Amino acid sequence: MKKIISILILCLLVAPLFAQDKKKDRRHPFETRKPGIMRMYSGIWAPPPERADKFDRFNTDFFWNSWIGETNGVKTKFYAIGHAINLMFDVPFEKKGRVGMGIGLGYSHFNIRSNGSLDFVNIDNTYYTQLNPYTGPKRWINRSVFNFVEVPFELRFRAARERGKFKFYPGFKAGYMFEYYHKHRIEGAEYKEFNFPDINHLHYGPTIRIGVDNIMLFGYYDMAFLFNHDQSSKLQLFGAGISIGWF
Repeated sequence: MKKIISILILCLLVAPLFAQDKKKDRRHPFETRKPGIMRMYSGIWAPPPERADKFDRFNTDFFWNSWIGETNGVKTKFYAIGHAINLMFDVPFEKKGRVGMGIGLGYSHFNIRSNGSLDFVNIDNTYYTQLNPYTGPKRWINRSVFNFVEVPFELRFRAARERGKFKFYPGFKAGYMFEYYHKHRIEGAEYKEFNFPDINHLHYGPTIRIGVDNIMLFGYYDMAFLFNHDQSSKLQLFGAGISIGWF
C-alpha cells in the first residue's frame, strides 16, 4: 500500500510538467535557447521580448583577392586569400528586424600573391609605379599587402523566421590604407619594399553579402585606383568569398 501511495504522489507531481510541455511556449526563441554572450551581444541573458531582434553585429570575411585593370598579363595565384573583421551596430526598422541597416568599424587585409612585380619608375624626378610580370630569379614568396581601417555601411533585408533566415545585405564602405608593402624571397634572402611613391590611401566601393543564417557569400569592388599618378598602372582591388556572422 505504501508503494502504491508513493507512486500516486509521484504521478501527481510529474503530471503538471508534462501538461506544461504540451502548452505552446510563448517565450522568445532566444530566451528558450539561452544563446549566451556569443549570440546576443548583451551578456549572459537573452534580451527582453519587447526589444527588436538584432543580428550580424560581429562578422569576419574570407575572400580570394586580386586586382583588375592594367595588370599587363600578371596572374594572381589561387591561394591569394584576404580577410576582414567588422564590428557593426545593427539598427532594425521594425520589431522582427526584417528591414534595417548596419554601420560600424572594420579592418581589411588584402594579400595578393602573384607572378608580378611592382616596379618604381623615375622619369624627370617623377616617380610612379608599374605592375609588370616578374622575369628574374625564382621567388619563393611574392605578395603585395594592403591593410585598411574602414567604415562599413549596409542596408539589411532578411526573412522573419529564426531558422533558415535568408539575408540580403547590399552595402558600401570607405577606408584608409594605413600599411602597404611588397614582399618577396629569393633563395635565403627576404626583401620587403615600402613607400610606394604614388600610393592612394583613400579607398571606397560597394559590398554585397547574401546567404542564409550565419553563412553568406561576400563581394567587394574598390572604386578607387591603387596608385594615383597619371603614368601608374591603373589597378583596382576586389575580393570575393564568404562572410561568417558570429552574433
